[in-house]
Amino acid sequence: GFMQVNKLDGELLKVLLFNGCENLRRNYQYVDSLNVFPVPDGDTGTNMVMTLKYGYEAIKNKNASLVEIVNSFATGTVFGARGNSGVIVSQFFKGISEGLKDKEAVNCKAFALALGNGVNFAYQSVAKPVEGTILTVLKDATKAVLDKLPIDNFDDLFKIFLAEAKLSLERTPDFLAILKKAGVVDSGGAGMVYFFEGIVKYLNGEEIEGSFAE
Repeated sequence: GFMQVNKLDGELLKVLLFNGCENLRRNYQYVDSLNVFPVPDGDTGTNMVMTLKYGYEAIKNKNASLVEIVNSFATGTVFGARGNSGVIVSQFFKGISEGLKDKEAVNCKAFALALGNGVNFAYQSVAKPVEGTILTVLKDATKAVLDKLPIDNFDDLFKIFLAEAKLSLERTPDFLAILKKAGVVDSGGAGMVYFFEGIVKYLNGEEIEGSFAE
């Protein structure tokens, strides 16, 4: 890979969040088009982007430690959460931020464990968690990372996460008949795949010229 980073600090996290948000923003209309569950209102991508915008607004002018960046971003998303997908995403980040408390910079293991905490928060945010949704995609991708520990660098960590997230997304219609019937994958899960794809693109040395921060 392009960046063999074995410590994640606030500065890098901010850039990764930007690239994740921007890649989702570029693809939000496609994510909207997949939206048939729980109701076909075609706004999952829009809601996720709006939710993440609140998070990014809270950090865009900050040069701060990892803890401050992740806390501010998570708090922003919780405040701005729109729709089911937005609530789940915001709780996922809240769980990550809780898992990273008191850390200036973290290694892959600490971050992987924080992802696990994010998944727990995401599941707890829904009264009746349904498999074949964004929840399953986050759970499967995180489990793949935890199962591969020890991981040397963040380049590998996010690649493992993204690869499994994509596979999990392809399986969502096996869980939810409504998806299979409509011939689509889960919209929220697709949104998260685009988010993590943006991170991997950046770590691979692809510059995402973006308007997300504007």
